[in-house]
Amino acid sequence: MSVTTLNSYTRLSDSLEREILKSAENGHQAYPVLEGLAMVANAIGRGASAFGRYLVQVAEALNEARARDARFSGSQW
Repeated sequence: MSVTTLNSYTRLSDSLEREILKSAENGHQAYPVLEGLAMVANAIGRGASAFGRYLVQVAEALNEARARDARFSGSQW
């Protein structure tokens, strides 16, 4: 029986409830703070890298548009 399949109307026996609570307490481990900080730093780094790639793509698109415009208008930019 999975705890996730229980709905709000399900009634558990006392012994089953004790077993679920005991397994939840024994299975719970402390979350290392440094591991969490490393995950956050990794996510920030990936986000900054993606933003940098986006800025490069925007600059390339603007340069291509300027070059196309210069070809059609015959001017130098």
